[in-house]
Order: sequence, then C-alpha cells, then structure tokens
Amino acid sequence: MRQDHKGRPIYDLQSTATEFAAELEKHFNYFASVPDSVYNKVLVHLKHWEYPSRENHAIAMAFGAHLAGHQPCVLIQNSGLGLCIDALLGTFRLYNQGLMMVVTNRGILEWEEIQHQDWGAITTDLLKACQIPVISFNEEGLAGIAKAAERARNNEIVVLLLERGNIDE
Repeated sequence: MRQDHKGRPIYDLQSTATEFAAELEKHFNYFASVPDSVYNKVLVHLKHWEYPSRENHAIAMAFGAHLAGHQPCVLIQNSGLGLCIDALLGTFRLYNQGLMMVVTNRGILEWEEIQHQDWGAITTDLLKACQIPVISFNEEGLAGIAKAAERARNNEIVVLLLERGNIDE
C-alpha cells in the first residue's frame, strides 16, 4: 500500500460517499450501522438506516429484517466483530442465510488511535478463522459491492473490507 508523507494511505480505487451509498442501495434496502468516521458521510446518503447501540444488535436487527423480506446490510468497524461473531454464527450461519457486512479495517496504519491497533492486526485472520469471505474494496472498488451482494444472495456471510481513504471521510 502506498502512503503519503504522513503515513496515510494513498488508494487508487476511491469512491465518494454519494457513489458508495447509491451502489449499496442498488442491492440492499435495509441498513443497520454503528457509525464510524470512515463511512459516516455514506450514512447521510442512504434513504434510511437503523442506529443500533452495539454491533451484535445490528446483526440481530438485520436478521429480523431478513425474516421480514428485506435485503439487509450491516456497516461496522472491525472492533465490532468481537461483539457480533456469536450473533452472526447463531443466526445467519445457523439458518444458512446470507449477509453482507461493510467492515472498516481500522488500526493498520501507525497514526491511528491505539485502541484500534490490535484489531488492525487480527481482522483478516479472525474473518478467515470464522470462514467469512472478504472482498477488498481497495482492490475491487464499487464492483466489490456487487460481488459481495451476490455472495450474500447465495446465502453466505461476506465482508466488504474498507480501508482508510477508500471513501471520502
């Protein structure tokens, strides 16, 4: 990954928050999100989103929305994975249902807050251990949303991983 003089990432595949939200809404009609600075500007462009207090609540709300016939998408930061793995495995995985999660990969850059550092070091390994496929927005751009949505429609839990700088923060 290329970095600028302050150690911030320079990405070739970037998107505006408006473009990102529009692409999400092509595939999903229910959003639950515990806000994160990486995608906060995206949320205001979604027609409607729910604001649960914790990430595991977002998973539960998404499962309820799925049962009601909606196509849910959950947006969280990687530190929320610790709270939501049991909910993911006990609902979507147990009942063989798909879900796309947009997860921000916080803590991989030196200058990020210390509370994110451990999560930055383990996120991809944790998802691999949970057998949750990852699609990198940094590699796929907006096309990654469609790829992840297709996998969710095929009853997989899938993560679209966002890095700092992939969308305008």
